[in-house]
Parts: sequence; C-alpha cells; structure tokens
Amino acid sequence: MVQLKNPSAQIEEQMRKAGLKIALIMAFLMSFGLSLTGQLMAEHPPEMPIIAAVIGFAECFILSFMISFAIGFFVPIPKVNAALAREFHLKPHTLKTHFIESLASNLIYTPFITTAMVCFVYITMIPDGHKPPFLPMFIQSLIVCLIVAQALIMLFTPIIMKLVLPKAPQQPPQK
Repeated sequence: MVQLKNPSAQIEEQMRKAGLKIALIMAFLMSFGLSLTGQLMAEHPPEMPIIAAVIGFAECFILSFMISFAIGFFVPIPKVNAALAREFHLKPHTLKTHFIESLASNLIYTPFITTAMVCFVYITMIPDGHKPPFLPMFIQSLIVCLIVAQALIMLFTPIIMKLVLPKAPQQPPQK
C-alpha cells in the first residue's frame, strides 16, 4: 500500500526544491557576472597571455560560485524578504518591494563574494613587485560589484522566479 504525502508536505517539498534551484541559478549568475566584472576591471600587462586571464576568470568563478551557493543554501532569503515586507510595509509585486528585496540580497551576497575574489586575486595572481595598495583596490571593486550585482539581481530575479516556481493551478471562472 502506497502512502500519499500530506498536501502541505508536498507543497513544502516543492518549495524546498524550487529554493535550491533558485540558489543554484543565482549562484551561477552572480558568480559569472562578478567574475567577469573583475576580469574587465583588472589591469593586465600587455605581455600577459590571454590564457592566464581565462584561467583567472575560471578560478574566481569557481570560488565565487561556492560562496554564492553556500549563502543561497544557508541564508533564508524568503524569510529575509518577509521580514523586510513587514518592517517597511511593502506591497507584493511593486517596484519598491523588488528594489528593497534586491538590495537586501545584494548586501548579503556581494560583500562576501567581492572580499573573497579581491583577496584571492591579490594574494595569488598579482606578483609581489606589482601589487597596488589593497584598500583602494578593494573599495573600488566593492563599489563596482555592488552596482553590477544590483542590476543583475533586479533584472534576473523575476525571470528566475517565473522559470522555477511551480505554477498555481488555474481556477475556473466564477459565474
């Protein structure tokens, strides 16, 4: 005899799976976008082979992806958004709500990702004789990455949510 799951347990399981998919997609998106931003901002010596830049991008992407996915897996973004909605009396599906929720995600993800990537690049990729002062490099990277990440989150979160979240069953029209 097959035992059917409680409908609320099924919904909870669907939402958990959707949350995991969203965390994976956002981790990929944020990592790719911020790693690419870092590569485009970096000053590469003319004699540096292009393969070194590609390898640097790949290493930063992998590091960033691991951090992003860990944040997405362990930080309950929907609960953070619900708390923000209560605190700021936000109405669902408005531009103001979307901006505030995006900003919260940005401030959770981006400082960790940027700190890890800048430290990684500074320690492993910049030769000792050519290292710029760390703090100005970090602050400039953080500001640019916060702007890029805000744009990425604002633009792609609604698309990802529509793709991943289960569709609500259609109700027949009331007569």
